[in-house]
Amino acid sequence: MTAVAHLSSFYSAAPIVLWVEDVVTRDYLTKVWGDPAEIAFFIAGGNTAVRPAVETARREGIGHVFGLIDRDFGHTNIASWANLGADIRIFYPPRHEIENYTLDAAALAGCSLHNRRRTGAQITTRLEELVAQQPAWLACRRVVTEMRTDVLGNFPEHPSLAHVTTVAQAEQHITGSDWFAQIAGRVGTWATAGHVSARLRAAEANFTAALASGAWLMDFSGKEIFRRVREYVYQPPQNPGSPDSDFAKTIGEWQLTNNVVPADLTQLHSALRVRVGLAP
Repeated sequence: MTAVAHLSSFYSAAPIVLWVEDVVTRDYLTKVWGDPAEIAFFIAGGNTAVRPAVETARREGIGHVFGLIDRDFGHTNIASWANLGADIRIFYPPRHEIENYTLDAAALAGCSLHNRRRTGAQITTRLEELVAQQPAWLACRRVVTEMRTDVLGNFPEHPSLAHVTTVAQAEQHITGSDWFAQIAGRVGTWATAGHVSARLRAAEANFTAALASGAWLMDFSGKEIFRRVREYVYQPPQNPGSPDSDFAKTIGEWQLTNNVVPADLTQLHSALRVRVGLAP
């Protein structure tokens, strides 16, 4: 069997194949979308593995393979999801990560695995307590992300053998790159006294403002909050299996049953269907 034939067989599981980062994402989306028969979820084991898998399928002309990656500190591409002229294979939702969509106090209180008898008000208070711990930590993560992007952006790719046959050509490949020409200025900016501190203070102020306005659901780290609020709401049995995944499933089921599926996720499901020729 050729490599292309093998890939085609591998991806024949459903009209839509969606690579996701982890099991919790798969299990939550499966339930919030009502166990969609048209979608096969593949687990990449992390965000860095999603894009290569999707790009490999694309190079081989397999057009029904897509990826979903947490936005984290990047940008969403939701504005282009409904535009069939935009060749989107990787989807970045508006919220920081998929767990942010589960942080629904009513769903947390109403889901079938809520066995600690917390009231809705108690759950809301617990969410607020967990969120209040994050601004400085998130500021650090954002600035580290920005610094990495600034310093390593446009980093030279490995050349082909045909293009580098002498040390002089190797040197030119590196020193002639845009990255090399800009690196001294980039590093110098970050190394300037007070620059990191100023960026951290600005980032913390933004996150604190989001906390005060209630906009934290978009930009705060949902994974950290989800795991701790799950412990607050759900006491697993002695042999728990996968508590995070099981709990995420029941939240998705509750949201679907009660017609409160987050609009972003409804739009994502429709976009995937339309891109393979199915009705939205």
